[in-house]
Amino acid sequence: MLPEYPKFKPIEIKDKKYFEDNRLNICESAFANLVLWRDFDRPEITLINQNPCVLINPINEPPFFLQPFGNHDLLQTIKVCLDRTKKLSRVSEDIINQLPVQEFKIKCLRSHFDYIYSVQKLAELKGRKLDGKRNHIKKFKNRHPDYKFLKLGSEDEKEALELFEQWFKIRQESRFFPKLAHEAQKKAIKNAFHYFKELELIGGKLIIDNQLAGFVLGSKVNPEMISLHFMYTHPHIQGISPTLLQEACQNLYQNFKYINLEQDLGIPGLRKSKLSYYPDIIEKKYEITPL
Repeated sequence: MLPEYPKFKPIEIKDKKYFEDNRLNICESAFANLVLWRDFDRPEITLINQNPCVLINPINEPPFFLQPFGNHDLLQTIKVCLDRTKKLSRVSEDIINQLPVQEFKIKCLRSHFDYIYSVQKLAELKGRKLDGKRNHIKKFKNRHPDYKFLKLGSEDEKEALELFEQWFKIRQESRFFPKLAHEAQKKAIKNAFHYFKELELIGGKLIIDNQLAGFVLGSKVNPEMISLHFMYTHPHIQGISPTLLQEACQNLYQNFKYINLEQDLGIPGLRKSKLSYYPDIIEKKYEITPL
């Protein structure tokens, strides 16, 4: 049982059952994200008006609530949350549309918008707009005709962490990738492999010359959508990223209608890359504070 507010408890694997009826599209509503990033976000959970409510206690900013996971007496629940932390963040537009917005300050969080695509679209890459992606993939396949795409498993942790270190090394001088980001991502990857089965993660790997050259790892957000939590590739292999993503959509996530590539965090290169796939939906998120 969840504790009633004002009591809290840390998020645990066994709390997954409280998120199984999720119908939201935002990546924060994927239970796996709460567990993967818990060493950085330090999430706690409580019950307010029968709604599971998650309090995030980040290392680098003041605490805030995510939007309630439930819809019982929503307005009063949000007011209770605001009394505690003065802020709800990563709130979906669906929730905003249910509120008397004149009673709150509402701020748009552009860096946290999610990029959502049709899985079929990313599997097929049809149309002139995606010519560039197909060309990159064709060149990659010509250079690496013997590559393999296989399922990722918990036994791949060591190689995956080694690849992550290679990927991060060329980004460590950027102001967008501080040391804190390195430690948070590395621990999140370790959590993913530790709780691989419990979180029902779905991952794939791209092998070149018997070496791990790229991997993806995601989990179900809702029955129609997979959220891609991690995608890392060898930093010096041209065309590997679009190839890996296409392979994942063709052979791993084909039973989902949509794939959520999550937010860009305000990183210019990441935003450009995600926009270059022409998202079907850009899922907006907001911050709510008192007037």
